Amino acid sequence: MFKNKCSLWCCLVIGFIVLAGVAVAEGSEKKDLLFVQDNIGDDKGPGYYQYPLDKRLKRGTFDIKSFKVTDDGDIVTFEIQMRNYIMREWPDSKKTGYQDFVANLWDIYIDIDGIPNSGYKYALPGRDLNFADNMGWEKMILVSPISEIELEEILNDKIDELEFQEQIPDILFPEYVKIIRDRVIMRISKKKLPRISERSGFQVFAMGYKDLVSPNRLINRDVKSFATLDDFGGGSDYYGDPTVIDLIMPKGCDQYDFLKRHKAQPFRENILYAEVPFVYKDNERKSPVVAAMERHKQHLGSPVPVALPNVVPTPGSALMPKPVVPESKLQIKYVPIPVPVKPAGAEPGGFVPLKGERELNVAPPVVGTATGSS
Repeated sequence: MFKNKCSLWCCLVIGFIVLAGVAVAEGSEKKDLLFVQDNIGDDKGPGYYQYPLDKRLKRGTFDIKSFKVTDDGDIVTFEIQMRNYIMREWPDSKKTGYQDFVANLWDIYIDIDGIPNSGYKYALPGRDLNFADNMGWEKMILVSPISEIELEEILNDKIDELEFQEQIPDILFPEYVKIIRDRVIMRISKKKLPRISERSGFQVFAMGYKDLVSPNRLINRDVKSFATLDDFGGGSDYYGDPTVIDLIMPKGCDQYDFLKRHKAQPFRENILYAEVPFVYKDNERKSPVVAAMERHKQHLGSPVPVALPNVVPTPGSALMPKPVVPESKLQIKYVPIPVPVKPAGAEPGGFVPLKGERELNVAPPVVGTATGSS
């Protein structure tokens, strides 16, 4: 009897554990928000950039292979796969960065709402890129080899650009960074990315990290006309060349074509910046919100008619309305207003009818003659 009761209790406990495990698994079900496979060998910016002369930076170091975003319930996981193994230390000095890598720098821009004309339309300083299709980002994640404390000091000290100061509250840092061979995995609390969903869009910039801040740089390697030990070549010595070596693109779009649409200038106010699109669900360029709006317009049918300008009709024109009664049958009679006659024998200065009474056709009172007076 005792053994039977123990067996029954064991079965109940095991059953509760299994049910609890199923509930937890259902509550923490993963949801892929985006997965993009990027072209291999396009780590040339607009198609003609050369790597720095530093032999430690081999081709493929800044070449994105794939990008993945996963909603894990309370956290959001980002995974970037590169063509080469991510360099975790410098080969000669064996020095490494705070985040366990040394050469790379990534920007992850997130268009959370997918609504046109919202968010920031330009990337961080030093990138020299804007965003296309009137779309913008609400949050971005800056992934660099240095610590969050160092990054905050750098960002807060860069006060030469007022527009950048407005962006700082929306610049986030990953709470978890893990390097696994050719992949960097980052996690961030979902509380810092409110309303992120399948309608959100993403863009990733792969750049070279450099511990330098200037009007043209924000911890990124620059692009010059000729490659140097630190900087990429193939650009110009003016301002405006995108410093992004590789990025993700929607299906049907070409990275080289977008990045080459810029014009460097000696003065920043004259720069024509290149514009790049976000990538949305199913690798589309168009956000689900915009696609739904366009479907709704098509469902409504014909467009709303445009109001025509007012036309004043002239007598005899086709626009002149026809009279209800023909003019030939109209009989107009003019009745003259009688003029009041002053009674005979009335004394001067007697009663004179008012003007209003004449206009109203009111007969004036008759003033009688006094009789029987001596």
